[in-house]
Amino acid sequence: MAAHSRDNRDVTSVRQNLLRYVRTPFWAYEPLRPLARRLVIILVAAAVVIDSLFRASTGIANSVVSAIVTTTITLAVAIFAWRPPVATVVLSVAALIAGITGVSDSLLAGAAVVGLVAFTCSAMLTAVYVVTLAAWLAAVLARPETGFQPLGAFVIALLSLVSLSIGLAIRRQFERAQSLALQLEVSEREVAEQLKHERDLIADELHDIVAHEITIVALHAAVLDRTEDMQTRSQSQTAIREAAVQALTDIRRVLGMVRGEENLSPERVSSPDGITGTIAAVTKELGQAGIAVTADVPSDLRLPSASLVALTRVIRESATNVLKHATGARTVSIVLRVERGWVHLTFADDSPPARTAGLPASGYGIMRLRERFRLFGGTFESERKSQGWVVSASLPLSG
Repeated sequence: MAAHSRDNRDVTSVRQNLLRYVRTPFWAYEPLRPLARRLVIILVAAAVVIDSLFRASTGIANSVVSAIVTTTITLAVAIFAWRPPVATVVLSVAALIAGITGVSDSLLAGAAVVGLVAFTCSAMLTAVYVVTLAAWLAAVLARPETGFQPLGAFVIALLSLVSLSIGLAIRRQFERAQSLALQLEVSEREVAEQLKHERDLIADELHDIVAHEITIVALHAAVLDRTEDMQTRSQSQTAIREAAVQALTDIRRVLGMVRGEENLSPERVSSPDGITGTIAAVTKELGQAGIAVTADVPSDLRLPSASLVALTRVIRESATNVLKHATGARTVSIVLRVERGWVHLTFADDSPPARTAGLPASGYGIMRLRERFRLFGGTFESERKSQGWVVSASLPLSG
């Protein structure tokens, strides 16, 4: 069964290659490679020198027409190094003149060149040359004075057929090699894009999840240094412990993604409870920092998984930024609305200007969120207004 399937694929491939060759534009050609070009030029130069020496050293009377046709055919082969279609046209014209004048000296060379024509030129131009060569052979046979025998004609015809077959076979293998090289290039590009995509996903995970927990640890560690109140210290210690455990869990999950133990998909929801669970976690984390959270979210909210991922990332990134950069904030407002096929999220705080927790900022989170929303056809803005920082994100529910 496997062999039969492979045979069918081979037949289909041959048929496709043949159709592609037949449909090649008339003047299209396959240029010779530099090595083949140099070899053709060397062979032509050697042929011209040998033919000249032969004609000069023998006492055989040769007609001027025969010398012109032979030299033209020899020099036309050299044109294949630059423009194979032009070389083929010159060969065809020389063959017609030879057929009309009864010159048979270069029939063997004309037959041998068929393969070169088939390899470099289009199917239509190759057919023109083969027909011209056949007409030349028939015209020579029809002239008794040429002394050309039917056996010689058979040898010329057989040589032409063999040369044509070799040329087509080499062309087929060359086109197959080009096709495989193109497929390999496409595959390598796809693999590189996939690797970049997976690296971006892992970076998103590390930033959106792990960095969030580390921020909480750093902030509450600073609280421990500044306060002696036992209740506050106990709350900070609890927050540090929970954030550290959560960070370790998330790091193990990210490592599982790297090892292929977990599906690395952009549609994976960051929080098992979606929007509700994310807002609850953010409310608890901000509450431990003394920031009250009010949330206005529809109770019957139903969103596509991709939209859920994007919106939960906005909420977590905004909460992290409040902890890191909005020192002095006392309240945070989260509002989610679905209107006319769009979902709108607003995350606002009341932080005063020029206040920061002193933690380093990379800008990576905002950049990735803006890029994600742009790819989804939505909008994302983060700006300081008179009442504090406001993050606005909108996504279409379809499209």
